[in-house]
Amino acid sequence: MIAPKPVADARPRLLGREPEMDRMRRLLTGTGEPVFVVLTGDPGMGKSQLLAAFATAATDRPALLGRATEFERSAPLALVLDLLEDADRHPGLARPAGRLRVALTARIGPTTPDAAVSGAGPAAGLERHLLFRKIRTALETTAATTPLLLLLDDVQWADDASTALIDYLVRHPPRAAVVTVLAARTGRLPAELHRSLDTTPAQVVRMPLGPLSPADADLLLADRPAAYRRRLYRAGGGNPLYLEILNQLPGPIVHELGRTPTTGESGPAAIGPAAIGLDVLIARDLQALDGLPRRVVHAAALTGAELDVALVAAAAGTTEEEAAAALDELVRRDLLRVVNGELTFRHPLVRAAAYRMAGPAWRAAAHGRAVVYLTRQGAPLYQRAEHLQHAVRPGDLAGAELLATAAAATLETAPATAVCWLRPALRVLPDGPALAERRAELRLLLAEALIRTGRLDEAREILHSLVAGASTLRYRAVELLAVTERAVGRLAEARALLGAALVRADADRSHARAGLLVEFAATEMLQGNWDAGVERSSQALALAGDDTRSAISVTATTLLALSELYQCRFGRGFELLERARRGTDALTDVELRGDLGVVAALAWAEYLVDQHEDGLRHVERGLRLARASGRTGHEVSQLYVVRSVIHARTGDAALALADVEDGEESARHIDSPELRAFTLALKSRPLLWQRGPEAALPILAELRREQSIRSAWWRGIADQHEAEVLFFVDQTRACRDLLARRLSPDPTGLGPYAPSVYALRAQAEAACGDLTAAWEWYERAAAVAATGAPRAQLGCVTRTQAVLYAAEGRYAQAREAGMVAVEHFEATRLPIGAGLARTVVADILVRSGDWAAASDQLGRAREAFDGCGAPWLSQWVGREQRRAGARQPRDAARDQLSGREREIATLVAEGLTSPQIAAQLFLSPRTVESHLNRIFAKLGVSTRAALARLVTAESGVGR
Repeated sequence: MIAPKPVADARPRLLGREPEMDRMRRLLTGTGEPVFVVLTGDPGMGKSQLLAAFATAATDRPALLGRATEFERSAPLALVLDLLEDADRHPGLARPAGRLRVALTARIGPTTPDAAVSGAGPAAGLERHLLFRKIRTALETTAATTPLLLLLDDVQWADDASTALIDYLVRHPPRAAVVTVLAARTGRLPAELHRSLDTTPAQVVRMPLGPLSPADADLLLADRPAAYRRRLYRAGGGNPLYLEILNQLPGPIVHELGRTPTTGESGPAAIGPAAIGLDVLIARDLQALDGLPRRVVHAAALTGAELDVALVAAAAGTTEEEAAAALDELVRRDLLRVVNGELTFRHPLVRAAAYRMAGPAWRAAAHGRAVVYLTRQGAPLYQRAEHLQHAVRPGDLAGAELLATAAAATLETAPATAVCWLRPALRVLPDGPALAERRAELRLLLAEALIRTGRLDEAREILHSLVAGASTLRYRAVELLAVTERAVGRLAEARALLGAALVRADADRSHARAGLLVEFAATEMLQGNWDAGVERSSQALALAGDDTRSAISVTATTLLALSELYQCRFGRGFELLERARRGTDALTDVELRGDLGVVAALAWAEYLVDQHEDGLRHVERGLRLARASGRTGHEVSQLYVVRSVIHARTGDAALALADVEDGEESARHIDSPELRAFTLALKSRPLLWQRGPEAALPILAELRREQSIRSAWWRGIADQHEAEVLFFVDQTRACRDLLARRLSPDPTGLGPYAPSVYALRAQAEAACGDLTAAWEWYERAAAVAATGAPRAQLGCVTRTQAVLYAAEGRYAQAREAGMVAVEHFEATRLPIGAGLARTVVADILVRSGDWAAASDQLGRAREAFDGCGAPWLSQWVGREQRRAGARQPRDAARDQLSGREREIATLVAEGLTSPQIAAQLFLSPRTVESHLNRIFAKLGVSTRAALARLVTAESGVGR
């Protein structure tokens, strides 16, 4: 066997390229005819790595690699000589390749092409033809005994002589087993090769390489959270090389990628030293430019994604005619492309690299020229601000005001852009008492923009200085500062700030007081002070009035509804919730986007009372507004969290896990340990359902170590999820101890979920052997449920009642209670709750000896879990099915088997395989396997050998 050419390990970059590899393997085992493979793709798509993999796959033939380079385009036949040098490693090829290389070098000289190769004149053409024919003959002679794989990389940079040789071989392919792969950038294969490939008698296989799919990119970035992977994928466009490079950048930089590459700190200049690697690996083409094309590509990078020739010319300081010619050259070099009739960069990261490589001084001057041009053209304010932020100079009051006006207009739709414009405005605005109030206004605006983009620490620093000052804006600053403190878990600090501000606030500032009171109510509720939450919300509502179109009024009503629900005053809570829903739906998008926090609070209240469709509708609206307004702050994380718990409750484990991971990533972005810990707690349950205890328990251990949830409200929710997970994995004593430490007989703070939490405590007590305590907690659960709790809570209560009845041996009552629980869950369309209730019923049926009914209930539960995307739960039920089968008497087990199942069991005992059984009974092998799975479950066995032993021991199951 011929040793393949050694290559670097290409496995990480070959994800998603299995179809190309399979096709190449088929070609390498083909008929022995010549084949040309055209491998095309953008830079970074993995062409070179795929060639290396092709070489490794060619175990029956030499794989010779030749690579063209842009810097050797003047060296004749450089690509061919590189290929021949590679042949030196292969036994049997080194000597003929060496002779051919010497002959070629003698003809063309070491560096300068002669007429024979360049093709000057008739005699030269004849010489070239003879030379190329000699090369083809050498290939045929070699391939007659040893098939060849020729790998030609970066053909777009091949010298003219090598291109002419390839063209000749395509038109006159060697009559032998030679597979030739031509790798080139998309759209850059030399034109003459396009023509010859269209007419060649040989087989031509085209392999265009596109971006990786999101699933393949997930494998490449498997060590990253799902939301982070999606951000990288969007920034890199699925290009594997770009993904690898981006994956090495710090998280905050990655978070900023994808925004306009000329917008201040979120643009290329903000990436800093990490950009060097991007420039070297992504934008090497730029280094080959000089003169006007280089200047024009820098100007194009700063003018916009879709290029305006006149603006590019102005920024570059040249004429439109010269700029147009330079842009054409950039298209020819594949730095620019025409997409849907618009001139644009090949990839946003190439544009970013071109921008950075221009240099800061040149960029500032070019931006200034762009501002002058746009002002003369009467361009919109935002277009001028985009360039002015880089060109404004200290003391330029008019420029500062233009940027401030543009930022104020942009705050609601693009807060990150507002940040970029406000910073230079403040930098150039002179200090002094005359402009002190204006500076305070801009700093408050900047703090609000920072909060909306999740930069809470920066906002907090600005707001503290404003609160300490004498500005008339201090009450609004206090409100925003309290928001930031609350978002990161500093609840005591937020409460102290708000209390002091309310004492100082003027009585006639009703709007300011209402805003402070709403924030105070939210803070009190997070601390678990529900009565105070009711009081503060009521005060805010009284100040705001009954105007349902007021965002403050709607927010106060929503918080008031939540406070009532969490104190189990369900009648009043439902009434207020309906008012809050009507008020929110009446708000326009413009009115609502200023306070997205109310959407998360409303959706959470709807989740609590099983109004899941309304909750999802409001979350979707909130996320749509967040995306449209550029929000990436704490409200976004909370919206993902609410949608996650709704999906979990309504039976979509995959969506629940994806949403909570998005919420976790958002919490990481804003650097809120409080919010991140909360998302981790909620993540544990869908993670358990999908991947089992090995995935869920480490998260709970991490939460216990950090103990970073300061909010009593969120801590209670996290405890509920942790207790449920512990109970599922049979750590019932740990579950009971956790609930014993955290749980009070007073349901205040548990709200609509008090019945289910008390019911879980009852089941944990029963599992630990204390039936007396179990019944006490059950009675508490039933008492709360009877006051008007949502119907799903009745399902939790009756499911627990069934468990306790069964523990006392009262199987008839237990079965009846269990089926009532199933009805409650199915009526509210909660499939996981119904499935769990069915497993309880199945256990009761097994204890009472009704094996067939138990098997039916377990089968239905497993079907429900499969439909919810919860494979671990499904596998858990499968284990329960096998245990149930093992516990039943053999006679009862035999009675459960259908006639067909008895036949299959007997044939298995006789040693037949599934295909043999299928042929004998005229069934498909898949059907036989399905029957076997049911037989295993009914008889409590897990292998064919065990089934055979059982059949033999019982003298035949079917007799």
